[in-house]
Amino acid sequence: MTALAGQSPLRPGTALASRHASMKSRAGLIGAALLLLIVVTAAVRLAPGVQQWLAASAQGGDAATLSRILLFDLSAPRVLAALVAGGCLGVAGALFQALTRNPLASPDLLGITGGAQLGLLAAMVVPALAGAASVPLLFGCGLAAAVCVVAAAGWRATPLRLVLAGSVCMLLFSAVATLVLAFFEQSIAGAALWASGSLYQPGADGLKLAMAWLVLPLIALPFVVRPLNPFVLGDEAAAAAGVRIDATRIAAMVVAVGFASVAVSIAGPLSYVGLIAPNLLRQLRGAKASKLGALVPLSALVGGALVLVTDSAVLALDLDATLSTGVAIALVGTPLMLAMIRSGIVWSGAMAAGQERPMSDAGTRAVRMLTALPWPLIAAGLLLAGCALLFAGASLGAKLIGPAGWIAALEGRDEVTRMLLDLRLPRLLCALLAGALLAASGVLMQSIVRNPLAGPEVLGVTQGAGLATFIALILWPFAAHSTLAVAALAGGAATLLLTLLLNRRHRYAPMAVALTGLVLGTLWTTLSQWLITQQSVQPARFVVWLVGGTYGRSWGEVATLLPWCLLALPVLALLARPLDLLSLGDDQAAALGLPIAVLRPLVLTVATLAACAAVAAVGPVSFIGLMAPHLALMLGARTHRSRLWLAAACGALLLVLADVAARTLLAPREIPAGVLTAMIGAPYLLILLIAQARREKRGGR
Repeated sequence: MTALAGQSPLRPGTALASRHASMKSRAGLIGAALLLLIVVTAAVRLAPGVQQWLAASAQGGDAATLSRILLFDLSAPRVLAALVAGGCLGVAGALFQALTRNPLASPDLLGITGGAQLGLLAAMVVPALAGAASVPLLFGCGLAAAVCVVAAAGWRATPLRLVLAGSVCMLLFSAVATLVLAFFEQSIAGAALWASGSLYQPGADGLKLAMAWLVLPLIALPFVVRPLNPFVLGDEAAAAAGVRIDATRIAAMVVAVGFASVAVSIAGPLSYVGLIAPNLLRQLRGAKASKLGALVPLSALVGGALVLVTDSAVLALDLDATLSTGVAIALVGTPLMLAMIRSGIVWSGAMAAGQERPMSDAGTRAVRMLTALPWPLIAAGLLLAGCALLFAGASLGAKLIGPAGWIAALEGRDEVTRMLLDLRLPRLLCALLAGALLAASGVLMQSIVRNPLAGPEVLGVTQGAGLATFIALILWPFAAHSTLAVAALAGGAATLLLTLLLNRRHRYAPMAVALTGLVLGTLWTTLSQWLITQQSVQPARFVVWLVGGTYGRSWGEVATLLPWCLLALPVLALLARPLDLLSLGDDQAAALGLPIAVLRPLVLTVATLAACAAVAAVGPVSFIGLMAPHLALMLGARTHRSRLWLAAACGALLLVLADVAARTLLAPREIPAGVLTAMIGAPYLLILLIAQARREKRGGR
């Protein structure tokens, strides 16, 4: 006791230095463990090939040549590709999260991989863009995608807003890519293989070229890491430390996109690697408080180890002939992401940030008068408007049908016109009913998630229903529509059930629900892309179906959709007032007696059923569920009762117009209607987001 009392207390500076040294030591141990894992895994992978090459080299001949090719042109480049691609994605994720101060920023969620996909398709279609120009092309497309997302969400965007803005861009890029593939069917197999992620390296030339371009971001990396460290404390603290905020952000974004473009050029989009690596490190005691200078190389090691170990497992299980590395990483990364979402790791502190302001407060006196009418009158008016739209849509096409043609066809005097009407009317009715269901589903999901960018496609429902229907089409190419409807409902219901089970702990918090849906939707999309690579017959049919459309729809689909729409009428009317109360906030709604814990899963179930019924009929058409609710708001709908009706009408109108445009713009060739809705809806929503970000910046929010 006396000896202890006689010791001088530890000085604050000494304690801080000791703590800093301890953190460095722990980070070093983590790095050493990761390096050991990488070395051991690579040694196990390459040892058989090295032994075979040494034995064959002693004998000479063709066996030596073959063993050398297997080792130096196939095995070793694949190992190196896994390390480089994973490491680059880890570095890019750490940089994006640092410069946005957002734990959800990553190359895939910011739309960079989607933009790079367009660059790859351009290189496939125009051979002059391939080869040495491929990496700069992917870099340019990825940088353009990142600029779009940042412009729409803002540098200080909440995690939810950043993720949803990135999702909008990804859906747009996917639609444009599908449009390109529809006209260049010979590129479908290669594009689908790349989109599912593959580390197959036929020789080392492509890898050498990508690594040559990697030199530039590696040289620039130290110059952006140091000024990014003060960003953790905020812009004011960083500016006080002498950091040039805008210049640092731009430089860091360019460097991060450079790393991501190299990774994408090597292996395609490997989901979640750039997101998981930094967030996983932050949970380790030794790296939790590490500066960016330590976090970046550790993230590179985690990313490289994750990709290498996953790829090694695929090869060890002899699945490389059927299962791509990207799909395997998605299968491994999805449980990790869901576990982090469930624990709140990647979105802690963002609960209150899940709410966004409406994008438009505009309204018109005519619409306010309309919404004040009794709902039977509104329904009758919408029915008349729908009939007029159907008449106009059925009349337009390669052959224009006038009133005389209609009369002759109905009287049976013109069989050709009657056949045209039998082809056009069912698809128009499918578009009308499916558009209304998707729009109503979008309103419900935006109300529950409390974000104007939520929708069935963003929350993974349409992707789940689409994947299940896709599998049904593969197993039963001539399946009846009722079979496809059951498959769609099963896929959407499975997505919903997983979302509800995983978020019960957080009482279905908007942020957690949105992230869970996004992760599941990414997994379903990756699996769909992989399934396309396994199809040797009519791959174009499946690619086009994945974006949705009304081509070839018959009266059977109409008969299946109609009961769902009739059933939705009373259900939506009953949910309108509870949703109005929920919009006041959880606390106030609960004080008014609203059972929030029951209402949220109930509304999500109704929204999922509506979306699945539409997907079964027209495929996973995107942006109807996102755009129609905003149009209803712009028209003046403020209560959920009026918003549901107006959104359904707008959704029906949008999809019918898309169907007519799909038939007539490039006749006799037809554009998938889902491509048109995405190419219209995504720019519209991005413009609204950019305008809102500017208003908030001027208002000092």
